[in-house]
Amino acid sequence: MTKTRFTPDLDLDGISPDEAFAVLGNETRLEIIRVLWCVDAAHQYDDGSDTVKTISYSELQYEVGIDDNGKFNYHLSELAPHFVRRTDEGYRLSGAGKQIARTVVAVSGVESLDFSAKLDDDCPLCGADLAATYDDQWLRIRCTECDGLFGDQAPTGTLFLTNYPAAGLTNRDPEQALATGLYRCALDITYLMYGICRECAAPISSSVTVCDAHESQRGKPCANCGTPFPVWADMGCDTCGFAKRLPVEMFVTGLIMATRMIACNEKDVRALSFREAVDLLQNKVETSISEDPFRISATVTIGPTPFTVVLDDDMTIIGFSQSSEADVVTS
Repeated sequence: MTKTRFTPDLDLDGISPDEAFAVLGNETRLEIIRVLWCVDAAHQYDDGSDTVKTISYSELQYEVGIDDNGKFNYHLSELAPHFVRRTDEGYRLSGAGKQIARTVVAVSGVESLDFSAKLDDDCPLCGADLAATYDDQWLRIRCTECDGLFGDQAPTGTLFLTNYPAAGLTNRDPEQALATGLYRCALDITYLMYGICRECAAPISSSVTVCDAHESQRGKPCANCGTPFPVWADMGCDTCGFAKRLPVEMFVTGLIMATRMIACNEKDVRALSFREAVDLLQNKVETSISEDPFRISATVTIGPTPFTVVLDDDMTIIGFSQSSEADVVTS
């Protein structure tokens, strides 16, 4: 194997999702991607380096295990240049090829993963036992007795629900996985709140639903909307379909949690525990709605400092302050 310099100024035609699925819907082509990944062809390339490893045509053909030159060349050419790049020294994965390989690695192991377990903590709503379950790449924390946090917008008992690749659970116990899941969720929300899809980097579309006759006491679901939260937001990517439907309070608290941790100057910043996160959502967020123009104001108190975020009906942040006495700066 040799090293070659990456040339980023290639003028390539785009590829549609349908074309990409067609190219990848072949066992031989996926095997080529797997081999290039396993032998580190492009594995060492990242944003900090312009050198990559390559593998020769003959070595790649041998590793894939196809003797027919014409057949192998046909499948290899179908992958180039979008998933495999050819250089003077050999072949390597493109950025898209690496993404495909990483996706496969991330979801691997789901068939053998048993993650059903009771947590040491108890339900912050009713004190009953909590259970962690993992199914279809989703990590769910639920109460074994009460209705949970989200009313009829989630399965009964749900307190936390997030997409979680199987590879991330392999070496974590339920407590560690929950802490990681909370931070991942906060970062996902931060991307959305800044109008960026964390899967494909395309713009985000958003809408808000308000329960005009909302009545909820002590976290119980409203008889009109079926949830304890009066305002829900749908934020999603029109390009790849990544989306979240959550109470506005969760979007705001997730944004503040993530940016607060990122901005903290302490060396060992501590993320909120699961119990603290639920308590924050239930008891330390005040939400108000005004009309003409439509505005949502959410004040979140973390520690001694209240944070106020003002949003419009597209979930655009138009105001922010970090003090209960300070005026909210709006645009």
